[in-house]
Amino acid sequence: MLATEQRLADKDSAIEEQKIEYFSLLQQVGEYHNEFSKITKNLQENQEQLLSLLDGDHISEETAAEQVHLKSSEDERARVALARQALEDKFKQFEGDLESIAGKNLALETQAKQLRQVLETSEEERSKAALAKKMMSEKLAEVQTELERFVQKNALLEDEKQALDNSLDELNDELASLKGQLSERAELVAEQQAQMTSLLEGKRVALQEAEKVGQKLHETALYSEQLENENTELANEVDSLKNSLVEVSNIQLELVERLTERSKSSVDVIEKTVAMTGLNLETLLGSDNLETGQGGPYIPLEDNQETAELEASVALLDMQLVRWEALQDVVGKLPLTTPLDQYRVTSSFGKRRDPVTGKTSVHNGLDMAAPMKSSIYAPAPGKVVYAGWRGRYGRMVEIDHGNGIRTRYGHLRKLLVTQGQEVAHNEKIALLGNSGRSTGPHVHYEILFNGNPVDPRKFLLAGKNVFKVQ
Repeated sequence: MLATEQRLADKDSAIEEQKIEYFSLLQQVGEYHNEFSKITKNLQENQEQLLSLLDGDHISEETAAEQVHLKSSEDERARVALARQALEDKFKQFEGDLESIAGKNLALETQAKQLRQVLETSEEERSKAALAKKMMSEKLAEVQTELERFVQKNALLEDEKQALDNSLDELNDELASLKGQLSERAELVAEQQAQMTSLLEGKRVALQEAEKVGQKLHETALYSEQLENENTELANEVDSLKNSLVEVSNIQLELVERLTERSKSSVDVIEKTVAMTGLNLETLLGSDNLETGQGGPYIPLEDNQETAELEASVALLDMQLVRWEALQDVVGKLPLTTPLDQYRVTSSFGKRRDPVTGKTSVHNGLDMAAPMKSSIYAPAPGKVVYAGWRGRYGRMVEIDHGNGIRTRYGHLRKLLVTQGQEVAHNEKIALLGNSGRSTGPHVHYEILFNGNPVDPRKFLLAGKNVFKVQ
């Protein structure tokens, strides 16, 4: 960074020196412009002297004076030529003056022609005119040569100016680049300083944490000694607790065995009840094998006979309870109660003599007679899938109880539920009537399992067995 700053300072100094030289050249250009003005004035005076030659009386004296004046002009041009070598920039200002000089030279040539015509009248005048012509020609040649040198020098100065401008642009670009690099370096240094500050802060915090950890280690060592002393006391207490645990395990084992026996008895009653309905119990329970379904996290068992027996008993009880809950769900959906509080069976399930035609027919339900408008109740919870008029059934309600079991109630007088309605057990669903193909007030009660009709009387008998056991 210090080297870069030194380079920038050197370049700034070089730029200042170039500026000083540039202003010096501008000053010299001003001086040369004044010199050109003097030359132009002298040329005008020479022109006036040449015109005075036309008088013919004072030609010799004026010619001698003109030679002296021309010599003085030549000395001045020589000095201008030497000074002009120091010019390095901006000669465009002289082009107008040079063009003016060229115009004046043309005017002088025209005047010289006029002089030659006048001097032809006499040889003396011609001799004087020839001398003047020669002098004017030499002067014109010198002016022409000087003009060409000015043009060449102007071109060189233009090239040098362009080179200086290009160098100045390059220096400005390099200066801008160096300033950008300096800014980036400054940002990098600031970032590194921030990182160093963060590291120092982290080191300070780490030292504090290390001191705290050392203190905690000392406290832990003291606590460890205390724990070793307490460990012995706890070992004695553990031995005592193990003895108590054995006694508790024996009590728990006996309790689990008693619960298992009671749950097995309850399961047997429910299975017997379902069997009385004539339905397949496993079909109602579904495809899940409730006797073998097990799971849960793995917890290693200690090599203890009492604990092993207790775990086995608990597992058996758990299986019995799972099956009991599944059977309770099934029984809760079975229509085991009667749809009427009081009734008289007027036609059984199966073959019968048709009450209208008198011919033998198949009866898929149970006709239960009761007074007109008697309340009809749902024998199990379910969802009403039909409520309306259905041909020979008259007004009918059909309830889906789940597990493939449905019940139908025909020949009703009034419907108290609508299709899609959820009904609870023993909820009033209709009033008994005589609608449809009927010979008197009764309800045609059907039970279907997976679309096949089954005998409702079996369900009623199974329901009485359940309530008797309870």
